[in-house]
Amino acid sequence: MLIVGLFLSVSGLIVFRFALRQGRRAALFSSEFWVTFPEFARYRLRRLWPAPLGLAGAILLIWGLVLLFQWLLAYYAARLGHPLG
Repeated sequence: MLIVGLFLSVSGLIVFRFALRQGRRAALFSSEFWVTFPEFARYRLRRLWPAPLGLAGAILLIWGLVLLFQWLLAYYAARLGHPLG
């Protein structure tokens, strides 16, 4: 679980950083992009691909951190004893 959690966290972080960089390049974080979106919707839709990529990276990162936290809890529960056991 530790290795899977580390792998998911690192890969999620890499994908998320890549999506943020591409989103800045496509100006997704500017108000001008979203104000003019209805007028140039067909053209702008092609530039939205970093958004789902960033969402996937965030999901991978959170999933990996949850697995790491579960491993940490299990490690200390086994090492120190469970308080209800």
